[in-house]
Formats: sequence, C-alpha cells, structure tokens
Amino acid sequence: MSRIAFATMAARNNLTRAIMLFDSLRTFGGEFANSPCIMLIPEKGEPLPDIAREQLNLLDVRLVPFDMDEGAVRFPLASLAFAAARAEQQVCDETEILVWMNEDTLIIRPPVDFLLRKGIHLAYRPVHHTRIGSVYDKPPGDFWSLIYQHCGVNEDRVFPMETCIRDNTIRAYFNAGLLVVRPERRLLEKWLNYFKRLYQHPDFQLFFKNDIIYMVFMHQAVLSGVILNMFERDELQELPEVINYPLNLHLECPTEHRAKLLNDLITCRYEGIEDLQNVLKTIPVEEPLKSWLNDRLAFTGN
Repeated sequence: MSRIAFATMAARNNLTRAIMLFDSLRTFGGEFANSPCIMLIPEKGEPLPDIAREQLNLLDVRLVPFDMDEGAVRFPLASLAFAAARAEQQVCDETEILVWMNEDTLIIRPPVDFLLRKGIHLAYRPVHHTRIGSVYDKPPGDFWSLIYQHCGVNEDRVFPMETCIRDNTIRAYFNAGLLVVRPERRLLEKWLNYFKRLYQHPDFQLFFKNDIIYMVFMHQAVLSGVILNMFERDELQELPEVINYPLNLHLECPTEHRAKLLNDLITCRYEGIEDLQNVLKTIPVEEPLKSWLNDRLAFTGN
C-alpha cells in the first residue's frame, strides 16, 4: 500500500491543464514525485486524443472512467463529486491518503502538509471567496439551514473560517478543489450520496430556479455539510495559504497575504492557460520553475 496518491478529473476540453498538473508533480514534487496518480475521465465523454494518452502514459498516470446521473449533468460542477467518489473507491485498498485536486492546479514545491498527522482525517482549504457562503455574524439563511438540516449538522458543529481573499469570515465552507482525505473514511462516497439525494430534493428547487449560482456551487455546499456531519473539528486541518493559492484572484488578496514570489507557493490554482500566462506576469518567478513554465506555456517573465 502506498502512503499517498493523487487524483484529478479531466475531459477532452481540459486535458492540457491535467497533464500540466501531473507534470508539475513529477517535476517539483520531491518525495511525492513518484506517487501513484490517477485521472478520472467521463465514461460517456469524447475519447481522449492519442497524443494525450501518450503524454499521460509517460507521466505514469492511470486512467479511470466514471459515470454520473443524467439528471446531474445540468449542475456545472457536479461531475467533481461523481469523479471524486470513484477515485476514492479506486484507491481505497491501495493508499493511506488520497489528494483530490482540480485539474487547474500546479504543484510548485513538495506538498509535505498532505501527509496527514495521526488523528487528522481531512486537510482542506477554505473557499476562495464568499459567493453563496454564509457570513458568520449573520443568520445562516434558508439555503444553509436546509443544507445543515438534510446533512444532519448540529449548530455547535459549525465553526468560522476566513475566505482565501479575506472578503468575509464565513461559516465553514470547504473548497472542493483540494481535499486531502483518508479513503478508509469514505468521505467522498458520502459526499456523492448526499449530493445525489439533495440535488433532486424539492426543498432546493426554488433556489436553483431563482439563481443559477446555487446550481454551480451545490456540490460544494453539500460537501461542507457532510464534512461537518462526519468530523469533529480537531479531526480537520486547515492547510496554509501557500496551498491552493488562487492566481486569478492574486490582486484581490490583501497585500499582506499576496504571494511575493511564485516559487514560494506549494500549490496554486488558475482559471485557464491564457489566464495563467497573463497572471504570471504580475508575480515574479525564479528558476527552475521559470524555465519549466517557459517550456510549457511559452511564458516570458519580466
């Protein structure tokens, strides 16, 4: 059994980012560079191009298909819950720790924080900004009250956290783009089971009808409810802000929390290849990362 494994989801339209993610892990991951890696691909999606399969094979990435409910397809990010649960199922008997990441992630330094300490069952980052989050010093509102009700979350389990860009202190709202879990606890499976139940529940349909943002982030709200139901606070570890750092929101972060050098980060997120090229011009970057990015993005720094 391996100590740790890494997984993401990608389809034909975001393969470049997924390949860059695994490439960055193999290049800058240090002691984690040779960890098992899997990529979840939609069972009913378009076939991957041969060149992409060759690149993933060279990076020793295992491809694992996953399926999802037809009714869930209208939820823009629902596939993450289906893919994450399939990844957990795939590696449950193979690894002690699973790192689930969005494909728009780069590994910049060895992520030693991913080695969960004894007694810790989930390491996480808060959401980037508030969006549908519940501001802590205000009542939770109807949507979150329903999430807590359906996920079996008592009020005393809910704790405050700051968003990544510090726009608010909110009720615990976990970023679904990075989850470090112990597969044996089946968090990702439970997340999917609750999501499949709740996205169809009549209690939530009016929210979806009135504002699509609830459809976009329903998966993440359900995840937060499941985490608060499953774990005591001392079983959770908030990862440092140099992990899952949002490059696309760099200028929205308070000055004292902005990355001064890209190389100082451990992992970062970005929205697209062109956005990555543009954003990187605002953050200094040094070797060997600079050359690696030059090779893959034709990036030229200042």
